This record gives sequence, C-alpha cells and structure tokens, in this order.
Amino acid sequence: MNVVSFFAGCGGLDLGFEQAGFRVVWANESEPAVRDTYIRNHPKTTFVLDDIRHIKPETIPDCDGFIGGPPCQSWSIAGKQRGLADQRGQLFLTYIDLIKAKAPKFFLIENVKGLLDEKFKDVFTDFLIQLETAGYNVQWKLLDAVNYKIPQHRERVFIVGFRKDLNATFQFPLPTCSQPITLNQAIGDITEAPRRYLKEKIDSANPIRHNHDVYVGAFGLYYQRGNRRRPWERPSFTIHATGENAPLHPSSPKMLYWGYENWSFQPNKEDYYRRLSVRECARIQTFPDNFIFDSPDILALYRMIGNAVPPRLGQVLANAIKTTLTNVKIKTSVEVKPHKDYRKAHTLVGYFKNDLHRNLILKHSLYYVRSDGRKGTMFKEDCTIMPEYLLLHHKEKAELYSLVDEEPLLVDASYLETLGFETTGKTYLCFRLKHSQQKNIQDWEGATWRHSKARRKYAPYFTTLDKVIDFTYERK
Repeated sequence: MNVVSFFAGCGGLDLGFEQAGFRVVWANESEPAVRDTYIRNHPKTTFVLDDIRHIKPETIPDCDGFIGGPPCQSWSIAGKQRGLADQRGQLFLTYIDLIKAKAPKFFLIENVKGLLDEKFKDVFTDFLIQLETAGYNVQWKLLDAVNYKIPQHRERVFIVGFRKDLNATFQFPLPTCSQPITLNQAIGDITEAPRRYLKEKIDSANPIRHNHDVYVGAFGLYYQRGNRRRPWERPSFTIHATGENAPLHPSSPKMLYWGYENWSFQPNKEDYYRRLSVRECARIQTFPDNFIFDSPDILALYRMIGNAVPPRLGQVLANAIKTTLTNVKIKTSVEVKPHKDYRKAHTLVGYFKNDLHRNLILKHSLYYVRSDGRKGTMFKEDCTIMPEYLLLHHKEKAELYSLVDEEPLLVDASYLETLGFETTGKTYLCFRLKHSQQKNIQDWEGATWRHSKARRKYAPYFTTLDKVIDFTYERK
C-alpha cells in the first residue's frame, strides 16, 4: 500500500509506516535542513522540498493514504498559541484541502496536546467537521508514547479518518507495554563521552558512535523552571525540538527544588550537568542507530529529532490502519453464523456503573477488569479460554457484545484515565470489543432470551451464555 507524507521532517512517521509494510512513495517538507537526512534514510521516496501551499493536487501521486503532522507551534503550550492567527496554524487547513482534493482511502494527522485546549475547542471541532463533510469517518485520540514501548512521556493528538464508502471500523491501538521502558534500557549502553559543540560546525561523522554529539551552550532561565533530569530507572521527559531545552543526561546531579517553577543546579557542580546527546535523543525517540542525522548544525539535528513522531509509535498506528484496510477487503455481505453450540460460548460477564461508563466502553470498544489482586481481580492466567462475548449488565439491563479473539492486554491506570475512565486500582486487563453494536440473539435461528440471570454479582466473571441467558427456543 502506498502513502504520501506531508510535513515529513526527517521522516520518523514515514519510517514507522515503512516498518509496518507501507511504501512511502512521495514526501513533502519545507525545511531545507532536513533534506539530506530524509534522502539519506529514505532513498526510495521522492522528496519534494517546497511549501505545502505551493503543492498542486495533480502533482501528488495516487496513493492509499496521507500521513503527516502540520506544524505544532501554533497550538503548543510551549509557544504563543496563536492558533489560526499564525500562518503555520493555517497549514492545517491546507492539508485538509489536499485530502479533499485527492480523497485517499485514509489519512493520519498528528499534533500537540495543546490543540485540545479550551481556547481552540471551536477550531478543533471545525477541523473535524471539515474532514467529516469531505467524506470521512473520523476518530481522534490523545496518546502517550510511553504506553507504546517508547522511553519518554510524550502526549500527542492523532486524528485518523477512513473514506465513508469503505465502511471501515478503525480502533486505536491499545498500549503495547505494561511497564515503561526506562532510560537505562534505552541509552544505558552508551557509555562513551559525546563530542561537545557550541556554534562550530560538525564537519565529520563521530568515529565512535554516529551523532553522539552534544550541545554545550548556556542553559537559559526558563530551563530551570522545572526539573530537567530523570533518573536511569524512569522514562525520559518529552524530547523537544530545541537543543537548548534537551533533557539532562541521567548521570547529571539531581536538581534542587526551591518552589513552584523554581529549580536550580547544585552549587559547585554546574560542570557536571550535560544535556542528552543527539544520538541519545534519537534512541529515546526510537530511531534505530543506522538512521543517520545529517547536518553541520547541531541545533538543527536536535530540532529534526524533537519534531519527529517516534517511529515505533508510527509503526503501531500503521499496523492498526493496515488491519482496518485488510478487514475492509475481506468483508462479505453474508454474516457468518455462530457455531451451533453458541449457548455454551465462553462469556465474560461485566458490570457498567452508569450510562457515562457504558458510553465510554462502547466509544473505545474496550472493557477493563482490575488485575492488581484486590476484589474483582482477574489475571492473564484466568484466560486460558478466551471469551467470545461480553455481557454488560446494570440493574435490569443487560447487553451482549462480541469480543476480539486476542489475549487481553495488561495496562496501568494512567492509560485508562487518558480515555476518560475513573479508576481506583493500579493495573487492569483490557478486552477489546469487535464493534459497539449489540448482538441480537433473536437472529440466532429464532431464539428468545431474558436477562434475569445476568446479575449474579458485580465482580466480573467467566461463564457460558446459557448460565446468564434463558433460551426458550430449542433446536431441532
């Protein structure tokens, strides 16, 4: 499947899609400093260095999808948040116009969390409406990269749309790890000292480790408004696009806290503080070591890395998109009937607290069960037989849904909280719903049912359908 890339930068998102099996056939970027790096690492992609506003739809190759993240500075909390008053913010609309003109099967848009701020609520809603009216089913979600085996906390908004005529059902990927990847795991093997640069040009490759070069310019006043050092056993802070603001290496001394937005370096230890090197930042962003960043300006290297989507997150999203497109291809107009012993089908019985809780479950196609040893706990070992159905109940109401046939994923509470769920535990098992439409049991060869047995207890448990549903129809 072919995709084209906009605001490509050095190609982090592009690399993730390539790792998932897509072909990035064409890429556009307006920043000259990234050209050599992109071409060096994506030799099979046609690279167009130009302002997106100068790109004519007829010059863009036919493709299956558009990918790219418009400039984030207009919405970023770290910037002035001028939104559409900033010309860079208006590039978001240009991207939408090109999507309308070429009508690819799908698109992916990435941007900063600031886009969700209350001051941009109307703008963000307008973006979504424009994409919907262009003929797409649109979904969006705030994802934290740390939940996807990326050793940094990095919250970004992702918007994905599929053309309505495809009748595609897309689900954002669940977390791929239950414990964060630490700095020690990510960069602990880089033990040699980096080369130090201020304003001088980088005129040769580092002979020991590619791009293991560090900026040693002064730390600004704003740098010490917060803690900039994470220890080895934790993931990194967000890798930003400005080398001056790169996080400190974990070998640096701890910073001293004096009050809100008031931190400092330890006296007489200032020389022991150093930023992460270019290669260390690239590792934390999940670029492989054979991805070479090519520029004589060290701050340009930090900028292209910090602006990139972590390739590993790009790959996870690309795989979810590919699964959706594959399912579209194999859909048939005839629904497969359940096996004849459907009344004995393994079922997870779960409880929803109220309509808001139920709506969140259906919105995210996800049901979660506590897995921390307290009341109502389940463990992966309990899932030797995967349930085919989820029976949700509350008081006199019971609903039945099909579940995806896959091992439940263990996640921590913070992930569920980003989806809007209220949690009281630490870890949870997540089961995925195939879709948010209830199963109509009456379609199963005339069977009728009642949910009088659905309220055995509030804690979730496994059983079979015939234990919670009264079937009055007998097969011949």
